Amino acid sequence: MAMQGLAYLKTTWAFEERPVASLKLNTWDDRIEAALELIFFLLNQNWGGGNGVIQGATTDDLCVKALAVPGLYVQVKPGYGFISKFPYKLAQTMDTAAITPPATYNRIDLVEACLDTWGVHVKTGNEMQSPSAPSPSANCIALAHLYLRPGMTCIKDADDQTNGYIIDARTWLD
Repeated sequence: MAMQGLAYLKTTWAFEERPVASLKLNTWDDRIEAALELIFFLLNQNWGGGNGVIQGATTDDLCVKALAVPGLYVQVKPGYGFISKFPYKLAQTMDTAAITPPATYNRIDLVEACLDTWGVHVKTGNEMQSPSAPSPSANCIALAHLYLRPGMTCIKDADDQTNGYIIDARTWLD
């Protein structure tokens, strides 16, 4: 469980100590792991428990925004949250991969923050006459839905009836 979320890595050696007995090293690592898991749990409980974004930690708190010159991808702003009771941090603005417009019907894609990779991914929805957003993957939280239309040329922050647009889907922790 220590590797989940890459919050810290187990050590393989101790400073200026060669060779290190594995029995001593494993005991040390297990104590650190247990202490950090307790801290993560207590911090999560302090913000109401569960999954979501910590509001007010940064300016835009994991907000998904259109580019200054709109294109077929979006940006996710830095922020903090909890996913599966583990802390999540996006340190700098990240651009998503290019998004392919739907061919025939509208589609709703999901922008999600993923704990296992400490990254941001776009989960593609299904083209339908009345589309619905996909659910977040395991160990991920929803940040935004992207409403996409056939023939669109860009994704904007608001609906202009022609192009794709962003719908905020963040859940806030108190």
